[in-house]
Amino acid sequence: MIDKSKRNLFRRASSPFKSYVYPPYFEKKEDFLKCIECENKDCLISCNEKIIQIENEIPIIKFGINGCTFCDECAKACSKDVLKLENKKAKLNCEMIINPKKCIAWNQTICFSCQDICEEFAIIYNGMFNPVIDEEKCTSCGFCISVCPTNAIEWKAI
Repeated sequence: MIDKSKRNLFRRASSPFKSYVYPPYFEKKEDFLKCIECENKDCLISCNEKIIQIENEIPIIKFGINGCTFCDECAKACSKDVLKLENKKAKLNCEMIINPKKCIAWNQTICFSCQDICEEFAIIYNGMFNPVIDEEKCTSCGFCISVCPTNAIEWKAI
């Protein structure tokens, strides 16, 4: 049972779940309140890509060094039943965006770093320049963020 004072802490904050990316195995964001009681944080330990971090005592995904492979390990390790295999989503709760001002391909320099790593073929170029992300194909895994030499790929929580 979650202590009412902890619940109120989340209510007072301006939408505590709004600006985070979560592992793709949750049913509803409010379930992450159970993570406050979790001492082991096994989801963090089980992540082979090391992109799960703990923020406000809940697991979130931090892009930068790698991306999510949707390997299921964090869900298998979750002892609080917040992350469950049956809740697996095909996309993380964020949208990837290429910032044309930062992207060297948008500035007439040949670069295919983001396209080369994308297993879903979700990054499409107009010839050799002007990449765009096909949201229908993109899983928001984040691998493109980790390889972009100019940090031109950004994400927005949805």
